[in-house]
Amino acid sequence: MSVAGGPYVALAVLCQRIDLQPDGTANLIGIVDGLAIDDPSDPHTPPLVLNLCAVITLRAGAVRGPRRLSLRGWFPSGSEGLSADKMIAFTDERPAVTLNLPLELELPEIGTYVFDVLIDDELLTAITLSVQQR
Repeated sequence: MSVAGGPYVALAVLCQRIDLQPDGTANLIGIVDGLAIDDPSDPHTPPLVLNLCAVITLRAGAVRGPRRLSLRGWFPSGSEGLSADKMIAFTDERPAVTLNLPLELELPEIGTYVFDVLIDDELLTAITLSVQQR
């Protein structure tokens, strides 16, 4: 896949909620790129589970037809986290795709969590979530 031919990333964020409007637009509520938490390695700290949405909007460019979009998560330590796959299709009638992927994230480490966004196993971009100790 060529960068010059698409698909192009229009948006890739984590947010608390997405509100779809009757006119087809969407309002993203609470975009999250970082947060401060209590030390997760402390045995007195309960495990933190965060419910977020990954919102990804792609523009087809010259690309048409079905494609597999993948989201691959990585913990700050480098170990593999959650993953999700979704089939999408770019057509002349629908040359753009917006996906809302609900995520339930457990945050057992301090550092930067990375979520790779791939089309047919080719990296398009990454969404990051910086988790710092308060």
